[in-house]
Amino acid sequence: MSQGPVAAVVMRLSLKYVKASLVYLAAGATLLMLTFSHIIAFDLTGFYFMQLYGFVAMMIFGLSYLFVPSFAHAFLHSMRLARLQFWLMNVGVVGVATIFSGLIPYNPAMKYATVGFLIVLVIAVYTHAFNLWMTMRGWRGSPGEKLARTQQAAATRMGLSQDEFTQSRGSHQETEATASNSQQFP
Repeated sequence: MSQGPVAAVVMRLSLKYVKASLVYLAAGATLLMLTFSHIIAFDLTGFYFMQLYGFVAMMIFGLSYLFVPSFAHAFLHSMRLARLQFWLMNVGVVGVATIFSGLIPYNPAMKYATVGFLIVLVIAVYTHAFNLWMTMRGWRGSPGEKLARTQQAAATRMGLSQDEFTQSRGSHQETEATASNSQQFP
């Protein structure tokens, strides 16, 4: 698979995260307006969870899935994990925000649901960290660093220092350029 289609798939995934985060932002703003206008009684703890994990974390996850592979000059370790994390985050955010919203009457059994949704959120965060960590492990350096390593290896094989190798290549390239210019302009 060429880099173009892979980059397009990662871009689509990143956009899913960003779109979901914008939905949470709009939902949070709407709930805040409804709460402060006394239309509904939404506990602000649910609002805070929705904004922190729904808006902020989802935005960071989406952008990091786009930028980290690019910075690492590597492909994303696992698209399957990234997709799984997307759904785990959404289930966890909606579950925790709903439980902490105050819209559901308190029930002693709710603590198990709360812990369950929080565990889902934590698993999603660990999934993200693992996926990006493995992506960065695949980093072998930038193209410039690869060129420098290649030149260092060639200089070592020729018994030259890096500076001598660079100077010899520079004078060789100048000689070629002069020769090609003299052939073009008699």
